[in-house]
Amino acid sequence: MKKAFVLVFVSFLASQSFGATVKSAKLDASKKNILIDVVYGGGCGKHDFSLEVGLCFESSPVSCTAELIHKTDDTCEALIGDTIVISLKKAGLTGSYYEGASLTITGDLDWETNKPSKVTVKLP
Repeated sequence: MKKAFVLVFVSFLASQSFGATVKSAKLDASKKNILIDVVYGGGCGKHDFSLEVGLCFESSPVSCTAELIHKTDDTCEALIGDTIVISLKKAGLTGSYYEGASLTITGDLDWETNKPSKVTVKLP
């Protein structure tokens, strides 16, 4: 029984989502990517990032929300600053519906302000 618990717990940690503070973002229109500057804890393992698009408010152009998802099994505590690249296509943000849309990306709490970190980028 003890081995089964340890295996389940390790499996849980391997798929754990940890926070990343979003500092800024800009569009690389030529490559159809969003470049997001983030800060997160780690330093000993791989980090995977994705965008989970949420609600879009019907305006002209639309205004959408997204959450930055950060998955890792890295439990080290060094503060890492990085620029991550999110493909508009992989995030599902292509097509005429999203033309000219504003996208507000929310990350983890900003340790300086103790408020959720968020940035807005305008899509092509």
